[in-house]
Amino acid sequence: MSTPVKVAVAGVGQRGLQHVAALVALQEHEEARLVALADPNPDNLVETNIKQKVPAYRQRDIGLFDDVDDLIKEARPDAVLFVIPPNLHKREIVRAVRKGIHVLAEKPMTLFFDEAKEMADEIEKAGVISTVGFQMRYDNWYGVLREHLADKTMASVSMVVIAPVESHGVKHTAAEKLGGPKSRIWTAHRAWSGTTVVEAGIHQTDLMRFWGHDDVAWVQSAYVPRPAADVEEQGDNPIAYHVTYGFKKGWVASLIFTRPGRVMANERYDYILSSRSLVKFEDDLVGYWYEGKEFRPAKRPTDAELRHILARGPHQDAMGQHNTLKLDQAFVRAVSQQDQGLLKTDFRGGLNSLAAVLAANVSDERKGERVSIDAFSNSPQYAKYRTKPPAS
Repeated sequence: MSTPVKVAVAGVGQRGLQHVAALVALQEHEEARLVALADPNPDNLVETNIKQKVPAYRQRDIGLFDDVDDLIKEARPDAVLFVIPPNLHKREIVRAVRKGIHVLAEKPMTLFFDEAKEMADEIEKAGVISTVGFQMRYDNWYGVLREHLADKTMASVSMVVIAPVESHGVKHTAAEKLGGPKSRIWTAHRAWSGTTVVEAGIHQTDLMRFWGHDDVAWVQSAYVPRPAADVEEQGDNPIAYHVTYGFKKGWVASLIFTRPGRVMANERYDYILSSRSLVKFEDDLVGYWYEGKEFRPAKRPTDAELRHILARGPHQDAMGQHNTLKLDQAFVRAVSQQDQGLLKTDFRGGLNSLAAVLAANVSDERKGERVSIDAFSNSPQYAKYRTKPPAS
């Protein structure tokens, strides 16, 4: 049996605890050994607090740190899961990979694309294993859908996400001590989250790429500001986002994302259209298409004749803990076997998803301008949107 991979977690807020739970489970099977945790908030490192979310957690010989660099120096992990709010990165990933440490970076990896490109360059230079926290790529149904579309000509994807601002991402990061919101719902504030499209919509954007075997070529968007009277209570992120993506192979997709306050609605709709099928998420994963040879059959087929089950339900929440476990297990095994191919994306592969959502913000700011992803990523025209401001 191979030696368990020594893994550390930097950032032990809500999402960090989900990774801790996954690593504790992998530790029981001797695939991983959780050696250290780092968080600037001491309360996040208290064993009883962690056990409220991860009952199987035991402190034992796990090193506790308030600084990632100290963790790396003293705990000497093989790999680190970076679960840091995207506006708080301080080149920790760059310093880690230069020491040969393998990295999993939670999404969004940063709010500044030039910073992300530096991370990707340093990861490749170091030759370490890397990935991004897109756990929905590991969902069973989504994998079946990707396979179904592999030989199809894509036409469009339409996604609608309605989620309450109150319940989303109530993080444990002590944001109020770092100039952030007292509510600690940092995902509701643009300076911390980069907007909902960046912080959350990056998942849907990445799914479009994953399902369609493609990359985003351009983006065009329009946002609706949150009413001024609601900002103090609900945060300054927009209340609604309409984003259109154009893909390199010629198809298009739309993402409608809303974050209403005092509504408490939580719904999602997905429609995936190829040249030969329409796929919907019902009680089962279902595709609709006609298998006959005639283009216009004499009698219209019944819905039952058109309906094809791609995967049986019930479908577990794709954002659920089971897929975080799959992601972390794949990462640990990739590190153990030194095989990047065991992962569904590397860090560089996640850059297109990040660029697309950051460029969506730019498009809205520039009155709905269509923004080329290549130009956003490289052109001096958009340099001010990519560059991280100097620390004050």
